[in-house]
Amino acid sequence: MVPPLEFSAQAFHPGLPKGQAGASCGLASDHLRCFVCEQCITLPLLGLQLKLGGASDRLLFFSHPDVPDWQFYTSDLRVLHAPALIAHPAACAVREANRRHTLTFLGALAAILAAFIFGALLIYWSLDGLSGVVARRLPASWEQKLGESVIAQYRLEHEFLAGSTAQPLLQPLTQPLLAALGETRYPMKFHLVDDPALNAFALPGGTIVINTGLVLSAQRADELQGVIAHEISHVTQQHGLRTVMRSAGVFVVVQALAGDASGLLAVLANAGPVLANQAYSRDFEREADDLGYTLLRKARIDPRGMADFFRLVLAEEKKQIEKIEDERSRELFKKTKGFLSTHPETEARITDIETRLKADAGSHWRNDQAAFLALKQAVQAFVSQQEGNTKQ
Repeated sequence: MVPPLEFSAQAFHPGLPKGQAGASCGLASDHLRCFVCEQCITLPLLGLQLKLGGASDRLLFFSHPDVPDWQFYTSDLRVLHAPALIAHPAACAVREANRRHTLTFLGALAAILAAFIFGALLIYWSLDGLSGVVARRLPASWEQKLGESVIAQYRLEHEFLAGSTAQPLLQPLTQPLLAALGETRYPMKFHLVDDPALNAFALPGGTIVINTGLVLSAQRADELQGVIAHEISHVTQQHGLRTVMRSAGVFVVVQALAGDASGLLAVLANAGPVLANQAYSRDFEREADDLGYTLLRKARIDPRGMADFFRLVLAEEKKQIEKIEDERSRELFKKTKGFLSTHPETEARITDIETRLKADAGSHWRNDQAAFLALKQAVQAFVSQQEGNTKQ
């Protein structure tokens, strides 16, 4: 014989003190017996009425027509699964209702969780756009100070061509671009650094650093100007700041968007070492290509130089790779190469530029070759001097 299932309940009856009292119940194979205030109330299972109620249907109410005015409830829902009630019609109906309620609750919970995850992913996917909004809210002066701090650290380990020499040489090549660019958040500042890598990089606040290796490898003025236009676009679109924001995470960006920029400022304050060597996202690179092309065209500088310089870099890297016999060293070189490490999908980007050039066929472009050759001559002298200093 299966022993009765015992559980606690609450009883309601007009004759009870305040109309209710605690009860101790035992469920047998054919009846439910409850002890209330020294009374024993027996409810036959045949005809027993069951229903869910209370907050979120967490209570089981039971009564019987043969015992009028008495009603009981318990929070112990295991009663529904007792052997005596497995086949009971009312218990089966309540279990089904409870199952549907559970499924509805779990479905709602899953929907809320899915909405939260989707919202988080949506914010993450929109980080580029959100970072742009937040970046525009930062004071331009603060952004300039960040760029100046980075370039000051960079100077400690690199030799720069004196500004009094570099600026007059760069001005004829950069001024057409700046004139076409128009008003900006901050003035653009150009520097020449002794570095053989075919590279240039932009810093927050309008600072652009051009390697001597880039100047000496370029064959025409429009090739160098194409790279400069690209870097100017990184500055105007604040790609450096926005890349650091992406690495800071969704919470920091959303927090700054809501008005609390303390966390973001703390991240940016420590981002100096990476700003000079960071890699931009493909979307940022494409945007810099697109805006750089538009800027070149507006300045009447042949945009073909941008594509030709990409080809020059690809050819140079191919030569260097072919010289490396060890496969592991070759792969390491590919991962650590200079200019293209921050300019992925170069061949596809060359194709995109050539596609746009078809619409500009027959256009008349300015010629800054004389200024470029003067710059190249001065850079060559500067590099030779540095090499001589190193040998001494």
